[in-house]
Amino acid sequence: MAKKVRAAVIGAGAIGPVHMNGYVQTPSAELVAICDVDRGRAKAAAEKYGAAHVFTDYKELLASDLVDAVSVCTPNNTHMPISIAALKAGKHVLCEKPIAFDGNQARKMVEAARKARRILMTAQSMRFGAGAQLIKKLTDQGRFGELYFGKGMMLRRNGIPRGWFQDVKQSGGGPLIDIGVHVLDFLWWVMGMPKPVSAFGVTYDHLGKRGQGRGNWGVNYAPGKFSVEDLGAGMIRFADGKAISIEVSWAAHTGDNYFARILGTKGGAQLNPDLVLYETVGDTPVEVRPQTARVDGYVEEVRHFVRCIQRGEKPLVDASQSAVVMDMLRGIYKSAKTGRPVSL
Repeated sequence: MAKKVRAAVIGAGAIGPVHMNGYVQTPSAELVAICDVDRGRAKAAAEKYGAAHVFTDYKELLASDLVDAVSVCTPNNTHMPISIAALKAGKHVLCEKPIAFDGNQARKMVEAARKARRILMTAQSMRFGAGAQLIKKLTDQGRFGELYFGKGMMLRRNGIPRGWFQDVKQSGGGPLIDIGVHVLDFLWWVMGMPKPVSAFGVTYDHLGKRGQGRGNWGVNYAPGKFSVEDLGAGMIRFADGKAISIEVSWAAHTGDNYFARILGTKGGAQLNPDLVLYETVGDTPVEVRPQTARVDGYVEEVRHFVRCIQRGEKPLVDASQSAVVMDMLRGIYKSAKTGRPVSL
C-alpha cells in the first residue's frame, strides 16, 4: 500500500475547510498543517480537523519537509505566486478555481509544474459529482449523438460574497470568474473540450455598487469598494461550430436558478436541479431521471488528487485545461468592455 500523502491547506477562510474535510475523509491522506495569515483562524481549523502544525507564512510551510502536497485556498490574485512557489518547493498542488486571472498566468503555473515534475490540478468540483460523471460517460459513449450546444445558468438573487471578492484587483472579476467558471468548465469538458474561436459577453453592476444583494459567503480579508460585475452573460463559439452560453449573477431581481444543459443530435441532458436525460423513442419524446449515488464532489476531487499523486497519473482537471477556460472567460470580459465580439 502506498504511503499516505501528507497535505496542508493554505487559506483557512471560506473554501479552505472544504478541502480540509476532503483530506480528513480520504484514508490515503493525512492533513498535517494549516496555514493562514490569521493565526487564530488557522489554529481553530487545525484543532477542528486534527492538523498538528499551524503556519501564518506559506513560505515557511513550503520550506519545511512536513508535507507532500498543498491545497491553495487563498484570494484569487495569490493563486499563481503561491502555487508556483509550492511547485518549486517540490509540492503537488490542488489550486482552487479560478486557477489564475487569465490563461497566460495559468500557463506559467503549468510550466512550473512541468519543470518540477509535480501535479497541478484545479479544484473544479462540479466535474466530480455523480450526475456530472454519468453525463460525461454517456456522452463519450455516444448516447446523445453529436453535442452542438450547451447552456448554463447560475443565478443568485442575493449572494454577493464579502471582502476581497468585491475587489477586482484581488478577485479578477465577479460572478463570471467566481461561479461562471464552474458551469463553463463543466459544459466545455462534457462537450469534448473543443477549440474556442470567439467570445461575446455583457456585464452589469447595478445592485452591487448600490450595496444591495449582500450574501454571507467569503472572508473579509481586505474590504474595498465594489469594483466587479454582479451579473454577467456570455457566449463562446468553437472551431467545430459548437457553442456554449452562460448566465451568472451574485445579485439580480430574479429567483435562484442553477442548471447546466447539453443538446445533441440524438438527445440531451440536464444537470441540476434534477438530473434528466432527454431522448426520443420512436416518435415519442421521453425523459429519463437516473437515480445516482449521493456523492460529495468536493471530497471526490480531493480523493482524486491524492490518488493521482500516489499513482503518478494525470488529473481529471489538468491545469492546462483550466488555462483555456480562463482564455474564454477573459474573452467574455473583453467583449463586455469593448461592446464587440472578440477572437480567441
